[in-house]
Amino acid sequence: MDKAGLLELIARINTKDEHYIVSTETASWKARREAETLTDPALFPLLQEIIEEHDGKKKDQREIRNAAYFIFGRLMQASFEEGACAFFLQRLGAETDKYILSSMLDRVHDWWRLAGKTVPAGLDISNILTLAKEDRRPVRHSAIRALGACPREESRNILHDYLLQEDEKAYQYEIYYANIAMQGIGEPEDIPLLERFLKSRRPDIKMTAQYAIQFIQERNQF
Repeated sequence: MDKAGLLELIARINTKDEHYIVSTETASWKARREAETLTDPALFPLLQEIIEEHDGKKKDQREIRNAAYFIFGRLMQASFEEGACAFFLQRLGAETDKYILSSMLDRVHDWWRLAGKTVPAGLDISNILTLAKEDRRPVRHSAIRALGACPREESRNILHDYLLQEDEKAYQYEIYYANIAMQGIGEPEDIPLLERFLKSRRPDIKMTAQYAIQFIQERNQF
């Protein structure tokens, strides 16, 4: 696929006003599934060009970037490249739209959840760390989950901050997503923090804590 083909695919992803009752019949849905089949790393530079060429605040520019990020993120699952990863992480500091940021962070989470890929140790994850404390809830929640693809002490420190909150009701979503992230990057010393939630009255928090403990034990063979 060349640049023109990518732009055509992006246009189909952004197709609107379709009159289908079943979402799987829409051109947008089909275009997203097509994007998920791409595996050629040669597409990364082309996607970067498209993103940079449409780096503006107008609605159509944001929509093009958002679709390009979707393709980029899915392509990373099949053909993970450190340079491409660095670009994607850097763009998290350039975007301000909450929907774009949440979607991008969800792609980072999917690298680990769907493909078992994590952010290489030498890359800068400061934008994710910052967004994990973002005031806007959708962005904050997606960033907390994305830390599951970032096995660093700094990531775990932020997760600790949420897991140590006394008010479980006020921080229920943050704790839930922190438990999910711990499934990916938790260490044996984190287990006592997670064990507190084994008695939680919230099934989702209890279950995710159980899985986190299980995965940590399996990774460390005990």
